[in-house]
Amino acid sequence: MSHRYDTVPGADGAAAPRLQVALTWLAGVLAAVELGAIPPVSPAVQSSLGLSFGTVAWATSGMTAVGAALGIPVGWWTSRFCARCALLTGLVALSAAAGLCTFARSWPMLLGLRTAEGAGYLLVFVAGPIVLTRLTQGRAQAAALALWGTCVPTGVALATAVGGALASRLPWSCWLGLTGVGPLAVAVLLALALPHLPSTATARRSRTAGTWVRFLAPAGAYAFMSLVSVAIVVVLSEFLLRARHETFAQAGAEVAVVSAGSAVGGLLASWLLRRGVTVGALAPFAVLMPLACLPAFSAGVPLGAGVTAAVLVLLVNGLLISAVYAAVPAIARRPEDVDLANGALTQLGSLGALVGPPLYGLAVGYAGWGGTVAATLLFAGLGTWLLLVTARSAARPAPDSLIPSARLPMSAPDSAAQDSAQDSAAQEDIVGGRPE
Repeated sequence: MSHRYDTVPGADGAAAPRLQVALTWLAGVLAAVELGAIPPVSPAVQSSLGLSFGTVAWATSGMTAVGAALGIPVGWWTSRFCARCALLTGLVALSAAAGLCTFARSWPMLLGLRTAEGAGYLLVFVAGPIVLTRLTQGRAQAAALALWGTCVPTGVALATAVGGALASRLPWSCWLGLTGVGPLAVAVLLALALPHLPSTATARRSRTAGTWVRFLAPAGAYAFMSLVSVAIVVVLSEFLLRARHETFAQAGAEVAVVSAGSAVGGLLASWLLRRGVTVGALAPFAVLMPLACLPAFSAGVPLGAGVTAAVLVLLVNGLLISAVYAAVPAIARRPEDVDLANGALTQLGSLGALVGPPLYGLAVGYAGWGGTVAATLLFAGLGTWLLLVTARSAARPAPDSLIPSARLPMSAPDSAAQDSAQDSAAQEDIVGGRPE
């Protein structure tokens, strides 16, 4: 017997899900703005609170530390609670904690509030993809999840650009408080536009070891790709300042452009998947990342060419991160497992973001700026291999295979069976071709 998600279309048909998908994506972008809010005002925070650069960096990584510790448990909780409520709760928590940052006058208070923001960030990034899987289906679902993969680079680039522009006009605490307005506004819009989505609390089937093993491949791929993207951005900033002798303003603007490259890659993945390109077909593009690191981290290459090469690294990275998200529903196979799969992605992805910069720092310390090439070759290679494993696993049929759908269950049993088969076929096409 097929288990399907209940329908959630609006009164105006296809337009309503598009609006809901767009608002859900915007929620992820604004959550990522919080993640990138500290770096543009880092010098002001250091000066105001008397901190070192390394200490202030914890105000950023502290948000990802929450996800690294609690991603899977929060995914389990979301599956028994309500993805819609979790998304709204996360946005409100982000807004409240960011607003209170306006009054932060000490390092312990700032760190505590940033950790609270991390809890809201985790809720948004676990619940957001779950909401998208329940609003969409087939290739549209893959495209929506690929679009979700652009949230972090888009939000970080936006925070870098806007925060850098306002850094000389506003106190750093006011800038942090201002970032809380967006999540609250989107929470109100989502509360009005997003229908009540059915939870999977009634699904109590046990999960075998094979289910958890299937989760490891996409979560591992996402971890390695996140490791590369965050580390490249951090190391590139240092490279521009030290080797290129750029000013903070110049380096910040260039890093914002490079970060936006990841968002472009995610949009490209969404467009390609919507048109039938498989996840497995996107994986070979990974070879461009270590190759592009050569000119990106060479001081002898013209600045424009080096920044363009760095954009290419992040573009391909964003393409592959979005491909991972697109394969999640087929990997989960049952709606109640999508929640845990997204929790695993968030947890391991946060772990990758935490350890990436220090690992790349070791590579640069040992081999100079060229160490980024070897590090990218290693970690991107591992991520690509796991992405190929993910594509093969997702295309493999299972007795209880399920692709979440947003359509109403058909009243006739034969129509329902035919509808489920069509959804499964469409997903197999997306993730890697139909198995023989």
